[in-house]
Amino acid sequence: MLTEGFRGGAILGAFAAVFAVLGLTPSLSWIPEAPLLAIAGVVPAAIILIVGYRSYTATRDTVSGLISGATAGALGGLVGGLAYVAYGKSPVNIVAGLLSGAIAGGLFGQIGAVAAHRRTT
Repeated sequence: MLTEGFRGGAILGAFAAVFAVLGLTPSLSWIPEAPLLAIAGVVPAAIILIVGYRSYTATRDTVSGLISGATAGALGGLVGGLAYVAYGKSPVNIVAGLLSGAIAGGLFGQIGAVAAHRRTT
């Protein structure tokens, strides 16, 4: 159960680090913001949905999707918050990223697990 969460969190962390560089580096301000924000919103949600789906298929328990999704979201949010701090923003971003990532990750992970449950029953 936690294996899926940690694997998804590692993927989300790498994604967050790359997008932090793309979005926060002043010399890369020529990159259009709208597509960057769209990708930054859709891809993590899809990753966590897959984490929840895979967690359910491994355990046959929908709560495992919530736990794995929250774990992955928290790790991704933590890396995102640390990236903001690295670029000179407030340290509050670490806590905000961690909490918002865990909450949204739990929600999307649960949705992925329920989707897996409905597909297999």
